[in-house]
Amino acid sequence: MSPPPRDLLLPGLAVLGAILLVVAATRSPGEAVPPPMADGPTTTSTTTSLPIIGDLGTEFQITQSDGSPAIVVTPDEDLAAIVAAARAGTTFVLAEGIHRSDTIIPADGQTFLGRPGAVLSGAIHVETFTPGDGLWAAGGQTAESRVHGTCEPDRPRCVHAEDLFLDDVALRHVGSRAQVGPGTWFFDYAADTIYLGDDPAGRIVELSVVPAAFRGAADQVTIRGLAIEKFAVPAQQGAIDSRADTEDLVGGAGWSIRDNIVRWNHGVGIAATTGAMVSDNVVYENGQMGLAAKGAGVTFENNEVYRNNTAGFSSGWEAGGSKFAFTSGLVVRNNHVYENFGPGLWTDIDNIDTLYEGNRVVDNERMGIFHEISYDAVIRNNEVRGNGFGFDEWVWGAGIIVSTSSNVEVYDNVVEGNADGIIGVHQDRSDAPASYGPLQLVNLAVHGNVIADNGGWTGIGQDVGSNQVFTDFNNRFFDNTYRQDGEHFFWLNEPRSQSEWERFGQN
Repeated sequence: MSPPPRDLLLPGLAVLGAILLVVAATRSPGEAVPPPMADGPTTTSTTTSLPIIGDLGTEFQITQSDGSPAIVVTPDEDLAAIVAAARAGTTFVLAEGIHRSDTIIPADGQTFLGRPGAVLSGAIHVETFTPGDGLWAAGGQTAESRVHGTCEPDRPRCVHAEDLFLDDVALRHVGSRAQVGPGTWFFDYAADTIYLGDDPAGRIVELSVVPAAFRGAADQVTIRGLAIEKFAVPAQQGAIDSRADTEDLVGGAGWSIRDNIVRWNHGVGIAATTGAMVSDNVVYENGQMGLAAKGAGVTFENNEVYRNNTAGFSSGWEAGGSKFAFTSGLVVRNNHVYENFGPGLWTDIDNIDTLYEGNRVVDNERMGIFHEISYDAVIRNNEVRGNGFGFDEWVWGAGIIVSTSSNVEVYDNVVEGNADGIIGVHQDRSDAPASYGPLQLVNLAVHGNVIADNGGWTGIGQDVGSNQVFTDFNNRFFDNTYRQDGEHFFWLNEPRSQSEWERFGQN
């Protein structure tokens, strides 16, 4: 069985980046906010000098390279306008509180630091409602962003980027006024009116309206220590996104994005491109996806990525924990990726020299680690458990799956309790870009792994009507440790017992 069709024309994603600060609490009193996975050391750059982190009353002592103080921005100031008027290389410190800003377009070398409790929000308050027919209506709502994407059948409004929040909880966007009830809402774009099914009296109602937090083609931008939330980001774009527009397929280089909380944005949380370092962020409950990348030399490490694709995008199209396309030298290391509604970690389309290392990939709805229609990769020392049960047709529920990709080595991983184990797939993908040679499952080496208690199969499948992938393409499983009783192996497109598997020269 082939996977569901997907849009191969993924807009190139963004660059991002980092140097400085630690994330602290966000906005709502009493709210439990997850910390970053690990506290990074306080560092010093050429443009700032820190004693930074202290209690909320401690002033930042940050100076720029010319000795001038950083610009401290309070929540009642126009952050986007202040940034637009500043020179390249300026450092901005966002004070505690909620900054409701238009999209920020950085200049080269600018740095954005958040004091503890600094929140950057893309939402507005909605305060005046008229009750009627068991609903509450608010008129005069003119937001309407780009409509884009492919939705699951029961979530047809995922293509609209606006979200409505009631006391920081996203309501489900339904398809008509008649469908509105408790926990749901509807945007009648023609009438500029929103309807919700919960009484808003005494509660905080917010509508996301701003299409991105950071966007532009500047180089060497740093974003650190912020909570970034509630941006009306269209699908395949990021709340942090270094492209000036969707046609700018590479954008700025060398962004550093570190120690941020990125949540409740409609499209992608963080989209990175050439030379970006994305580390120690908590990226959760974004509408389409947590992470995305395009370009050379992008690194994602020590991030916590969970429960993304809350808007109901089709995960066969593009949704879940992450998707990386058209990358070279991508490094994905020591991330904790779990409970996403789609694949966990996914390289799809013309990636080469990829490294997946030391990640914990757990309980994602689809595949755990998925390397598809791409090239040379190493997948090693990952812990992959409980993935793939949301779509386990044929061999597609794998903890680790390599599909129609050449020169991939999979070793020293623990792959346990997934819908399927470690899988190679060979398909006809002549519809896809192929910059580095034919798209085939060739030279797959799977060795030294612990493969245990997976529900389905470990092995190789093809749907092209040829057995060359088994006989001629140098695909091998060797020196693995199995705890799989019964026919949990797949070879020559048939389920096999372990003894049969070994008779075919695999172990």
